[in-house]
Amino acid sequence: MTETILQVPYGTRDVLPGEAAARRQMEDKICSLFALWGYDEVATPTFEYLDTFAGMGQPGAGAFKFFDRKDNILMLRTDMTTPIARMVATRMRKDESVKRLSYRAQLFRYEEAQAGRQCEFTQCGIEMMGAAGAAADAEVIALAVSTLMEAGLKDFNITLGHMEFINGLIEAATLEAAKIPEQLALIFKELLFLHGGIALLEDMQKRVLSRRCWNALENLREIYELAKAYGVERYLSFDLGLTRSLDYYTGMLFEGYAAGMGYSLIGGGRYDNMMQRFGKPCPATGFALGIDRMALTLERQGKQFVKQPETLFVAYGEGKTAEGIRAACALRKDGKRVKLADRAMTETEMQQAVQENHYSTWKYIG
Repeated sequence: MTETILQVPYGTRDVLPGEAAARRQMEDKICSLFALWGYDEVATPTFEYLDTFAGMGQPGAGAFKFFDRKDNILMLRTDMTTPIARMVATRMRKDESVKRLSYRAQLFRYEEAQAGRQCEFTQCGIEMMGAAGAAADAEVIALAVSTLMEAGLKDFNITLGHMEFINGLIEAATLEAAKIPEQLALIFKELLFLHGGIALLEDMQKRVLSRRCWNALENLREIYELAKAYGVERYLSFDLGLTRSLDYYTGMLFEGYAAGMGYSLIGGGRYDNMMQRFGKPCPATGFALGIDRMALTLERQGKQFVKQPETLFVAYGEGKTAEGIRAACALRKDGKRVKLADRAMTETEMQQAVQENHYSTWKYIG
């Protein structure tokens, strides 16, 4: 019993002083960036009805589920796109304008825990709902690049793919099931290796047999040309075999990677069909950044994201407790970060406390 209560549940972790400040500072900077781009912050409940996630693949796979007192099946949210789509379709139903929304949230997904991936994790992200076309996708990608830079990364890459390219290949193969053309079969063989720059799109447009595939490649080309206007094209490349674990994507999709890291830090794409489930069809696109993975990446790269403000230590002698309290309150009103001694000290004891706790400045009320 004692051993159990001293442990945290599988897939969770404690965040200690210093690291907690660094993560919060990162989140604040990212959310401030979202606001500069015109995205309004929203929040949804930590848990939803299981049926809200129905139709999103397997809603129960990896979900933490439980019953309420009326025997409804609830689940801790596994992503934020679905709850935000539900919120827009219900609470914002009469608003026909394009909605730019942002969030920071704790999510829960039961999976094998490893470095940078826990069962409880934090995401910051954005959703643009009601906007179709390459311009909206280009904005989302450009903001994703700016988000990684704001978080502290300099060396990273965003890879773009397209669900309609994959679906077009599958459709063509199904139609030609009796005898798949050699040209199509060759593309399938190369699919995992179709990486490159804008020249890859131009080459593949000459090779594909499906109009659906060609249109997907043309959409990626249009997005890339608009991304150049944002000045982010040097961070972009293409991976035509790219897919994502969430199966609601319908068009462009992307993932972001940092040097030396074997997992994506940021990911998103277009999901035009989700809102139909909630009775309010509209196009949508967005992305999410994993704060836990981002923090680990910066740590491994030796980057100190947070700079703690200078701490002033206020100590006081015997019988001077009230004077010490008043001095600390006055300094805090001036915007200083102050730690007040928890007992009366001699000057020698104060000096020892300063050395042990690495306080840069101090004040002694004797």
